[in-house]
Amino acid sequence: MKKKLAVLLTLAMTVGALTACGGSGDKGGSALSGESAPAKEEASGDTADDAKTEDSAGSEAASGPITIDFWNSWTGPDGDTLVAKVNEFNETNQWGITINMDISSEFGEKLATTLPTGDCAPLILMGTGDRFRYGEYLLPIDDLWDNTTLAEADFNPNAIEVCKTDGVLYALPFQNSLYYMYWNKTLFEQAGLDPEAPPQNFEEWAEYAAKITNPDANVYGSGLFLSYGNQEMCVMGIEGGWAVNKADDGKWSVDIEGNQGYIDYLTWMKELYNNEDNPVENEIDSMFKANQIGIMVNGPWLAAGADESGVNFGMCKIFGNEPQGDVAGFFVTSGATEEERIACERFMQWWYTGNEGTDLTQTGAGAWSLSIGFPTAYLPLAETEAYTSNERLSALALDDTSKDSLWITTDPDFQGWGEAVTAMGNLKQAVVYDTPIEDALAATQAEVEALVKTYEGEDALAE
Repeated sequence: MKKKLAVLLTLAMTVGALTACGGSGDKGGSALSGESAPAKEEASGDTADDAKTEDSAGSEAASGPITIDFWNSWTGPDGDTLVAKVNEFNETNQWGITINMDISSEFGEKLATTLPTGDCAPLILMGTGDRFRYGEYLLPIDDLWDNTTLAEADFNPNAIEVCKTDGVLYALPFQNSLYYMYWNKTLFEQAGLDPEAPPQNFEEWAEYAAKITNPDANVYGSGLFLSYGNQEMCVMGIEGGWAVNKADDGKWSVDIEGNQGYIDYLTWMKELYNNEDNPVENEIDSMFKANQIGIMVNGPWLAAGADESGVNFGMCKIFGNEPQGDVAGFFVTSGATEEERIACERFMQWWYTGNEGTDLTQTGAGAWSLSIGFPTAYLPLAETEAYTSNERLSALALDDTSKDSLWITTDPDFQGWGEAVTAMGNLKQAVVYDTPIEDALAATQAEVEALVKTYEGEDALAE
């Protein structure tokens, strides 16, 4: 147990980065301490009445009032929406369930210390890549489809796929944390660029960035992060693909050293820094919201803060490519009782369908898409008029539902995904600080090959 706990503590630092996708303000504490959710607005979208209307197997397991602890790290502006919807659930759900939510920037550390002892909250939100890391402390939830009105066929297949381990469901998708290009239209205009025409390739990105950069105003044309692996791999992967791949025979390959796409990207990236068109830091979100960044890559969570700050910006797929990212999901921990597990599943149902007769656009999932801007994994919501007529969501939607169109950095089955993300961020940082590209790639190749052996076995690498 001590060894497992030590591993969890070592890995905990990466969990918050993978799950807290909404800025840096800490909103720790129960959701019940927040303001009540606003009254529901009238809407014309579909309702949940077309789905199953009665609970089946779970009806007796959770028949009385119950309080469920719910932990997550959504500390940014999107956390406000989560608080409001949890409060709404507590006030209106038919089962007498109360969700006691704690949002904390120390979420990863809390998991590391409480999962091994069985003291973790029954319900947690985290990146689905962490199902490998914490697998023995998570409950399978395949019975969700029997215990609730939800149907697996109503979810985007690629989002469901990365919630499973060996075909067993361990999470329900909460959000598609996909990454997009942002550009500041005001800065484009000031630089003499068309504010409705973002760059369509790497050359245009660099060209536009050089025109936008204004040292006197602390404005940078480009906003690449210094060392965040996710954002960088969304762009780097356009040229070089995944860093870790799984073959049909089950063997793994690490494709970093000598990867010409990575070499081309890192050469292009380093020139942006050398020309001082990109700041040497990671606080790019705040700079974008302060009208100091012309072009950057990030997820939908940035949009709400940028809107609130009055930034005139656009969002689109990166050079027209299918968006990549990761999926965050609802998990039930192994310390949950049967009654608690059923209550958690009922909350998941409510998040997507609301109470009987609720317009889908007014559900938790509806708010997450229509108010914040996350493309949904729930197909009935995606088919509503409010969703399909939303210009921003339509521009960001996946064009297909294949597994390959979604995940980032590595094959989604790679158990060391989180550490590989970190390694790729460190690779980029090393190059920024003048490590020769070939040397940085070779060192990262060796580091990630070691991760494959650690997580997949000493003989897991292809010859």
